[in-house]
Amino acid sequence: MPVRLRFAHAAVLASLAAPAFAAAPAVPPQWQVYWDKVQAADAIADDEARCKAYPDLPGNQWLPGAAQGRCSLLRAPAWSLDQIEQSLRGGGAAELDRRFAALLAQHYNDQAQREQIFRAFKAFDASARASAAAQRWLKDSPQSAFARVALASHYQTIGEDARGFSALSQVGEAQQQDMRTQFAKAVPLYEQALKLEPRLSVACVQEMAIGRHLSKELEASATQYCQAIDPDSYYVVYGRILASQPNWGGSMPALRAAVEDARQRVERNPILGALVGEADGFPVSPISGTPMVAGELARVSQLAPSGTLMSYAARAYGQQGDHWQAFVYASQATRYWPHNADFRALRATALVRLERSDWALRDFRQAVEDAPQDADALSQLVNLLLQEGKTDEARAYVARMRTVAPENFGRAQYFLCAQLAQSRQVGGEAVRCVNELAAAVPQVLEVVQLRAYILYMAKDPGALAAVDALVAWPNPDDDVRLRAVIDRARAWKNELQPGNAPAATPAPAPAR
Repeated sequence: MPVRLRFAHAAVLASLAAPAFAAAPAVPPQWQVYWDKVQAADAIADDEARCKAYPDLPGNQWLPGAAQGRCSLLRAPAWSLDQIEQSLRGGGAAELDRRFAALLAQHYNDQAQREQIFRAFKAFDASARASAAAQRWLKDSPQSAFARVALASHYQTIGEDARGFSALSQVGEAQQQDMRTQFAKAVPLYEQALKLEPRLSVACVQEMAIGRHLSKELEASATQYCQAIDPDSYYVVYGRILASQPNWGGSMPALRAAVEDARQRVERNPILGALVGEADGFPVSPISGTPMVAGELARVSQLAPSGTLMSYAARAYGQQGDHWQAFVYASQATRYWPHNADFRALRATALVRLERSDWALRDFRQAVEDAPQDADALSQLVNLLLQEGKTDEARAYVARMRTVAPENFGRAQYFLCAQLAQSRQVGGEAVRCVNELAAAVPQVLEVVQLRAYILYMAKDPGALAAVDALVAWPNPDDDVRLRAVIDRARAWKNELQPGNAPAATPAPAPAR
């Protein structure tokens, strides 16, 4: 009987089984134009330009300017960290102050530059480089409100990274303490910045966000200040909407009032049109605790270009097996949140179901790039790469799984080794792969069998011991398939004995 790994776990084989269809299903006529436009837009590298090139959700009732305005919030920061560092090395702190002051003035006076002052501080992330640049700026310009916000933004990002996205009850005490420590360093800097530059609403918006985690009093005072100086800002209005949600301690009446306030300000800032679906969307979204209903989530998605609401609709459609609709809504979610790994993986999953593996791989790769510690995205990428036979690319990702997704590492490494064993000449790479697998996942029948086969085929010095381990595998129930495997291993053992001739034909390779 040929040695095949038919008794590997059925769920494992199913997860990597090739699609049964001879060809991918055709795009339904009603989605063809949308499909083509999304595909063309996805080829654009720049986030804002790609977003603006996307087709809108078919049948939408979005307010004029809302979709394109929301895309402007994806614009790259006015100055990269490299540019800021270069300016500071040349003694340019005063010039940075002038540039940031000009952008702040444009925020209030030029709709094309609306909200870009908020984007400008995105360069000050959690990195040591960002910390050094902000510290240098503040040292060289001690009365700079902008340098203070830069340094505070750095501290706040570290705190938010420590906080993560889980419910606070699921965040460890050490992480919570780190969050509080970083936020405590940020708040005084924001307060000082507002005294130096009272219209710098970035500072009070960031305080609103910190307040949602730490202090209702801080949140309330920051909100009041922001609404007084910059009531039409997207970030100010959105901060109020978040605070009004019942899950943040608000209420549905408060949420409706906040959304209605946004609607009344749309004429002065069309970007606010992206928020007018939040009150209708909350009761039907999973954060309210209700089951997701695709039709209801599609209805509220028609009200405003909310990437989050459309991601819920995509997930609901996927759960009911409507993968074309899932693709349509997930594409809008990635349009507005291009670096959200969950949204990328959501669309990739729909594309896998639609048998568009090349496009799905692009999304999974982006998800892993944006969230390198996301075990689920990494595992899904590896599974699809192995399914498509892309062994060379899969190899590096499988190695990463050992630390990022240890619970899935053994399964992925197993299939990687099995693919390497499909070669006409099984060599050292397959041997190294399976030896590493056996060290990480010992005493698993499928692994013992695969190792015996690879070392035997590679004529490796350790082949006899590997085959002996398979021959000695217990078979108390006299399973007929296992008995056939052990019989084949005995034949290998006989061939490996000194002085015995090799088999006339090579043994068949294990199944993938």
